[in-house]
Amino acid sequence: MKIANWHSKEIFKRLGDKAYSNANGVMDEVVVDAKRRCPSPGVTNITRPPGYSKAFVSFRPKTGRNKGKLIQFSTEKRWIGRRPGELRDTIRRVNRRDEEYGTVRVYAGNFKIYWAFMVEKGTLSTGWGGPAKAQPYLRPAFNATKKSILKKIASGGEL
Repeated sequence: MKIANWHSKEIFKRLGDKAYSNANGVMDEVVVDAKRRCPSPGVTNITRPPGYSKAFVSFRPKTGRNKGKLIQFSTEKRWIGRRPGELRDTIRRVNRRDEEYGTVRVYAGNFKIYWAFMVEKGTLSTGWGGPAKAQPYLRPAFNATKKSILKKIASGGEL
C-alpha cells in the first residue's frame, strides 16, 4: 500500500509550528505563576537611587611576595540601584532558535538584577546580612505545570 502526494513536509511543518506555539503558551503560564510566587515587594524593602558603585582598594601586605609594597586597584562597576518589584519585572519567556524550532525558556534577572539566582537558591555567604534563605519562585512555578506540560503542548493548552 502506498500513499501518494500527501505533502509530508508541509504537514509536519504545520504540526511543529502548532506545537511550538502551544509550548510558548505553556511557558507564558509559567511566567505568570513565577511572577505571582516572586517575593514581594522584591527580596527586601531596600530602595536605592539608580547608579553604579566602584570601590578603590589600597593596602600593604604584611606577608608574601609583595610584602610591604603598596597595592592599589579599583573594583568593577556594580549596579546598586534598587526598587521594590524589579525582580518580578525581569521574569520573562525567551525563545531560542537553535534549529528549526529551538527552545522555549523562562529567565529571571538581567545585568542590573544579577542577584536573581541568589533569591531562587539562597546563599551561603556570611557577608553583610549573613546567609540568605532560598525563596524559590521559578522552580515551583515550573513544577506546577510539569506533569501536564506535554498534554498541553499536544492539545493546544486545553486539558
